[in-house]
Amino acid sequence: MNALAIDCAVSKLTVAAKKENNIVKVTYDIGIRQSEKLLPAIDFVMKEASLTCSELDYTALTSGPGTFTGLRLGLSALKALTLSHNVPVYGIPSLDCYAWPFRKTSRRILSLIEAKEDEYFYSFYQKGEKLTAESDKTTEDILKEIDAESSVIACGPGRIHFLERTAESFPLYSITSIENENDCTQTLFEIAENMIKEKIPPLADYDGPLYVRKSEAEIVLDQKNAASSK
Repeated sequence: MNALAIDCAVSKLTVAAKKENNIVKVTYDIGIRQSEKLLPAIDFVMKEASLTCSELDYTALTSGPGTFTGLRLGLSALKALTLSHNVPVYGIPSLDCYAWPFRKTSRRILSLIEAKEDEYFYSFYQKGEKLTAESDKTTEDILKEIDAESSVIACGPGRIHFLERTAESFPLYSITSIENENDCTQTLFEIAENMIKEKIPPLADYDGPLYVRKSEAEIVLDQKNAASSK
């Protein structure tokens, strides 16, 4: 199948185009400059893969949680393709994507994305089953959900920082880290094509990113509204 995938949940932006079994991808670790590179990156990988938009069977992206700007940019770009070329877009929860490569292990998986200083978006998985809904908590609060005597595998882009915090403040916990050999776009292709086989519908026009918390701008606005109402 021919496809385009975007991992836009974190500051490291990855865009990949797949023509049958050949994949072309680019990665930019550029933080807030994602908006400058996303469309040129899409154009580049499509040209390198010798694909046109009309040849795409589907598109896919990490749908959240993650960075507000990145998620909005990625979804807007792919929904534009849906409108112009009738290409379905599949949104896959970000934490599911990062946990997917470890779905066959019997050990408990902790998928992590950094939210802010010592706070993480996270979810637990085991044998491919999602055990908890997406949430955001501190290192200490996440560890309260783990038996200190059990062994847990941490994955996802937030795993390194989380392990550093755990080793520093909570050394009794047995948490290891595994880095996925492939980037998340490969997983996006796999999950989306499974969804197509199982006839799971793509995102609807009104579907947006999966947000676990409000943006900083929304928090500030709520505070201003609360202050003005007193």
